Amino acid sequence: MSTPQPGLFAGKKLAEEVPSARELRPGRSSWVLLMVLVLYGVLAVLVIFNGYQEYQSLISLQHGSDAVSSTPGSLLYRLVLSHGLLLVLMLVAPAVLMYLLVGREKELRQMRIQQEALQSQLRYQSFHDPLTSLPNRMLLEEQLNSRIASARRSGKRFLFLLASLTDFKRINKNLGYEVGDDVLRTVAQNIVSGLRDADAVARFDGDVFAVIADINEKSEANIIAWKVQHALARPIDVADSPLTVSAAIGAAIFPDQGKDMTVLIKHADNAVSKARSAGTNNIVFSEEDASSGMDRLALITGIKDAMLAGHLSMVYQPKLTLTAPDTHSFEALLRWQHPEHGLLPCDMYIPLVEQTRHIIDLTHWTVENVFSTQRELIDKGVKVSIAVNLSARVLDEDGFPLWMERMIGQYGLDPASVRFEVTESAIMQDSERALQVLLQLAAIGVGLSIDDFGVGYSSLAYLSRLPVDELKVDKSFVVNMIKWEGDRAIVRATINLAHDLGLSVVAEGVEDMDQAAMLREMECDMLQGYYISHPLSEEQLQQWISSQAA
Repeated sequence: MSTPQPGLFAGKKLAEEVPSARELRPGRSSWVLLMVLVLYGVLAVLVIFNGYQEYQSLISLQHGSDAVSSTPGSLLYRLVLSHGLLLVLMLVAPAVLMYLLVGREKELRQMRIQQEALQSQLRYQSFHDPLTSLPNRMLLEEQLNSRIASARRSGKRFLFLLASLTDFKRINKNLGYEVGDDVLRTVAQNIVSGLRDADAVARFDGDVFAVIADINEKSEANIIAWKVQHALARPIDVADSPLTVSAAIGAAIFPDQGKDMTVLIKHADNAVSKARSAGTNNIVFSEEDASSGMDRLALITGIKDAMLAGHLSMVYQPKLTLTAPDTHSFEALLRWQHPEHGLLPCDMYIPLVEQTRHIIDLTHWTVENVFSTQRELIDKGVKVSIAVNLSARVLDEDGFPLWMERMIGQYGLDPASVRFEVTESAIMQDSERALQVLLQLAAIGVGLSIDDFGVGYSSLAYLSRLPVDELKVDKSFVVNMIKWEGDRAIVRATINLAHDLGLSVVAEGVEDMDQAAMLREMECDMLQGYYISHPLSEEQLQQWISSQAA
């Protein structure tokens, strides 16, 4: 475990490192020394004056005496002998005393400096995390209260964000605690370097980091949350191999979601839980501020009205098939164009809707719209396959496979042209139940894909039991495969594994020609990403198909 490095996160901590040492005031010994010197000075004057008086008396007595007169020099000599020792002691003693007192004063001064240094060190250790050198939760809460008090006076808003690493326990277990410590230190540095100097970063808990940032508008909060997510996505070099971490990010805004520290932390923590349940690398804000009218209840209940009012639509992202160019494959993606708030990101409302039975209605609406589009394309002579994403909640529905079989027959579709994508995390929530539903869907003849493969928790043994015919390699591996040998090896191994199991492979997140060329060399079956095409509306979809045919 490393020692704190002063200044490592200058400008990013919640408080200054340690207050500077106070100027030392003169001690009591200085006043005692001064008083002793004055006393000895007075006594020396008295001794000299007394000797002088005695000398004068002897001179007077000598003049009035008939005895043999003594010279003034001999009289002075006798006086010096009688009073000299006392005078010498009175002159030497202050010097010795001064030497002793000055030495003691220096010793006390050094002890005070050491004591203040020790107190400063203890204060630092009490308020900072020894591993990352970031402020700890104690200092975070102290400064959060201070920030709240300041914001109340000024009327300003600020963002409180928590980022919880979702796979850190697995890193500790598989790679060891030393590697885990290195990962935490690097994550801390990445978060700090990705934010503004005025933004505060702290280690809230074991694998949870906190950020406090002043904002004016909600859009700024989104940008800061995205910056944190981007910082966490940076590959970490571990033993010359890249390691990526994922995190669930939850955020709350003062004073919208809380006007005191306890409530604000609670809202952010709840948002983290929702982000974690929604899958990997999600950002969830606590209830939208009241002024925007976009609270949880409005989102949940509004999805039903959005279906009826025509505010929902589907877009289609192409998947380029390398092995069969005449086949057109797409992934259907949902869009909600809110009449007041514009285009809403899926991660804002899907996790909320999944907590209710509205997700079943939304899935039915999505399937019927996709099937309608697919039927129109088939009628125009286009051989097309469109994939629909399924929620974990849908896999818990007994009647879903029967309903799906009825819809396929109603639209006159070939079951082989219908495909459903399910994430690893959705399957593993109730693996046995999900397996039964997937088996029923496979029996109908539809295609089944595992989405975001490689970032979930399914084992290879369980993978062999699933009735799937396609794997989608998660984009986090594809994006870095050119730069990092480790990610390149993972992609290559996944393609080989899938082919050995008789599965086709789709690479997500293909963004440039080099990635596409490397994946083609690895014999990947399909490519999906912005290099191939952005998501297309229904009108753009038909134009894209025509351009491919040409």
